[in-house]
Amino acid sequence: MDEQKEQTVVAATGTAAPSSAPRAPGVQSVDRALDILEVINAHGGQLSLSELAEETGLPAPTAHRLLRTMIAKGYVRQLANRSYGLGEKLILLGRAASARA
Repeated sequence: MDEQKEQTVVAATGTAAPSSAPRAPGVQSVDRALDILEVINAHGGQLSLSELAEETGLPAPTAHRLLRTMIAKGYVRQLANRSYGLGEKLILLGRAASARA
C-alpha cells in the first residue's frame, strides 16, 4: 500500500493498515483459488490439505472450502490417497488456450 493510501486508512479508521504482503486487486476468493491451483502445479500435481494450507498460508477450513468448490467444477480432483491434484477441466482449458495462441 502506498504511503498516501496508508495514511488515508489510518485517518479513516484510527488504526494502521495491516503490513502483511500486498494483496492483488480483485476478488479475494478467486485470488486464493488460483494460488491453490498454482501450488498444486508447482508441487507435481499432488498435495494434501495440510500441505496446501501451509504452502498458501490459508487456514485449512478455507482451503478445504475452496477445494470443494473447485472439485465440483472439475478444476481439482481428490485422489484415492486423499491428496489433491489438478482436474480435467484445466487440461481442456490449456488445450483451448494453446490452440488459440
